[in-house]
Amino acid sequence: VFIIERYDNMISQDEKATLWYTDQDHMRIQHSIRKTLRTIRNNMNTNHRCIRGLEHMISPEHFEQITVNADCVYFGVLREQQRQQRLGVYDSEEIRKVSVAASLWARNVALEKGVIYSLAVITAH
Repeated sequence: VFIIERYDNMISQDEKATLWYTDQDHMRIQHSIRKTLRTIRNNMNTNHRCIRGLEHMISPEHFEQITVNADCVYFGVLREQQRQQRLGVYDSEEIRKVSVAASLWARNVALEKGVIYSLAVITAH
C-alpha cells in the first residue's frame, strides 16, 4: 500500500504560482486572441500572428458550420448504434463507416489546413 500525500502538501505556493496562469496572464492571452481575430476579420497581414486553434472564432457562421458537422457525426453514430441495438447486433465496422462518412467535411478541412500550415512553416524558415 502506498500512501499518497494530498496535492496541497506536495507543492509549495511558489511552485503553484509558476505552474498556473494568473488572472493577469489570462487577461493578456485573451487580449492577444481578440487582437488576432480583429486582424483576421479586417483582412490585415497576419504574418506575425498564428490563427491555429482560433479558426472557429473567426465568424459565427464558421462556428455554426463546425458545430453542425460535429452534430452530424454524433447523431449518425448514435442512430447506427440504436439500429444495431434493435437488431441485436454489434458491428463496429459499420459504426466506423458511418462516422467516416459523416466526418468527411471535417477531415477535408483538416487536411487542407495541415497543408497550409506546413507551407507557412516552410516559407517562414
